[in-house]
Amino acid sequence: MNATISQTHWQGLSAFTLETDALRVAMVPEMGAKLVSIFDKRSQREWLVGSGQRPFKKVPYGAAFQEQDMSGWDEMFPTISACDYPGSGARQGLLLPDHGEVWTLAWKVEQASAGKISLSVDGPVLPYRLTRVAELTEADVLQLSYHLVNLGHESLPYLWAAHPQFSCGPDAQIMFPSRVTTVLNALPETWGWGDPETYFDWPEALAPDGRRVRLDRVGPAGLQRARKFFAPPETQVAWAGLVRWPARDWLRMEWDPDCIPYLGLWVDEGAISTESVAAPEPMTGFYDNLALAWNKKRVSILDPGASQSWTLRLRFGTGKQPFPIDQ
Repeated sequence: MNATISQTHWQGLSAFTLETDALRVAMVPEMGAKLVSIFDKRSQREWLVGSGQRPFKKVPYGAAFQEQDMSGWDEMFPTISACDYPGSGARQGLLLPDHGEVWTLAWKVEQASAGKISLSVDGPVLPYRLTRVAELTEADVLQLSYHLVNLGHESLPYLWAAHPQFSCGPDAQIMFPSRVTTVLNALPETWGWGDPETYFDWPEALAPDGRRVRLDRVGPAGLQRARKFFAPPETQVAWAGLVRWPARDWLRMEWDPDCIPYLGLWVDEGAISTESVAAPEPMTGFYDNLALAWNKKRVSILDPGASQSWTLRLRFGTGKQPFPIDQ
């Protein structure tokens, strides 16, 4: 299997494309290394939300996430929610912007050859270098390998999260391992899911308003509602998936839970996006706010000069038999 690499453009910005007979993946280094397309040639299915719902515009460092076009897959680091940096030392209390630092920054192209696209970014406020290597290791498998180096002289607490905005179509089902039987709310009470850390049964739950809700199903955008849940932090999860019915187009994300110990799930049924979106979010802290994760002692910490690596694998398929859900 040989993957080809080509240089192209997206919304007037330089972009790179990885391609096999099954998949075509495009990314934009200048805009936070954003993945802007994951296209399955077999089903003619685009998996990522496109930029058609809002005019695309480059946003500056520190911008609110909703100011962008809300397309594609962004990298969240070193926080998701804006917060004061909790680490000790000279940078303690510095403001970290909404959805982190790196999604608005231009990443450096380290390599675009031999079937790999390697991009890196240095922190503008905190001393780190984050590198992501994208490659199609099989015709239907996208692998994203991350490497983080602490360039400073003090310990670095951080929270990384994948933030893929997968387009769900008229009916999609979120798949978790069978060991996930409950999830907990991560949004303020005003979103309609009770207080933060309220637990709900998975996959079907009784909502605070008395409705029986299939939390694993993604409804139409006309519902104009959203939810953000986490698998319980003590529950080890190594994969999540999404199946688009009735076509049975599917994807499965896999990771090492020793390196990526937490899993969030954002579902937008027209509350912010103009189409239905599901975003399984493997992440290294619990939960969206780095300062909160620090206080809970559920955050990754990197010693001075040390490094850490982790990997996501995504397999895409279509047909009568989606992947087994109990593995």
